[in-house]
Amino acid sequence: MPSSPQPNQNLQRSLQYYQKGVLQPEAWFRIVESDYTQLIEAINWEELFHTEREDFQLVDIGCGTGRFPKMLQPQLPSNLRIHYDYIDPSQYCLTTCQQALKPPFLPRYAWQTTLEHSQKVLTGNLYDLAWAIQSLYCLEQDDLRTAMKQIIQTLHPSRGTACLLLAKREAFFPKIHQIFYEHCADHSPPPYLTAESVVTALEEVGALSIIRELPCTHTISIREDRLLEQYLQQSVMDTMPLPKWRQHPKLREFIDSHRHDDVYRFPNPYWLILSVPSSAGEAGKRRLHTYFSSVTPSPRTV
Repeated sequence: MPSSPQPNQNLQRSLQYYQKGVLQPEAWFRIVESDYTQLIEAINWEELFHTEREDFQLVDIGCGTGRFPKMLQPQLPSNLRIHYDYIDPSQYCLTTCQQALKPPFLPRYAWQTTLEHSQKVLTGNLYDLAWAIQSLYCLEQDDLRTAMKQIIQTLHPSRGTACLLLAKREAFFPKIHQIFYEHCADHSPPPYLTAESVVTALEEVGALSIIRELPCTHTISIREDRLLEQYLQQSVMDTMPLPKWRQHPKLREFIDSHRHDDVYRFPNPYWLILSVPSSAGEAGKRRLHTYFSSVTPSPRTV
């Protein structure tokens, strides 16, 4: 008999961590809010939400607490109506995101599910925009191609766009996750998904993509132990206190390697990936180039 599929350990830990009283979103966003500022500045939102239409269909994949749309909302024209569907495995995140959404974002359907299981709820060929902002790390490599196909299939075949943001392989997030579970756990969950794997999967399903790198770095004072603790905990989705982190030589050595005088600097370069279905053709790929602003380096095309 074939063996039954193993549960996604990263997803299970995410569900345990993303709960009220465990997650510390304000501490986290105190550090990473500048990442979202870079993302907002990298995209020409007036071109993406163009004035030829007022109604748009959007799906947020892994909505989290809704901080990104909350930050973006003041940048958008007041006459827009963006019908906002959102999925997340955490009911806490779905509820918190709904509370964060303000016009022009109009909350519509909220589904408690994951991307790889969303085919039962998402309508194909519908959405003008599907975004997954820092939300794909827990996807397993075996599910990645199916998940990317699911994203692309939700898009309108000629005008739909996917917007994905994910750390690169060299970033602090995937590295600390690997080291933490090698030395602090009795099991080793799958590694975090990285941007390079996502781009490869998009190519495999025929999507047309362009990429811009965002060179983000997270800075924490050496005197802010509690903030450092919260940052490390969310980076690996575990509540182990900071003193125990420092009791593990490999962890302590890796963290200290990022100390510069009186601050820690944790580099997390991201790829901002814009994609269209193959049905959009070269015209769709040219359209993607108009969505990148001119204030950051030229995009890479794949």
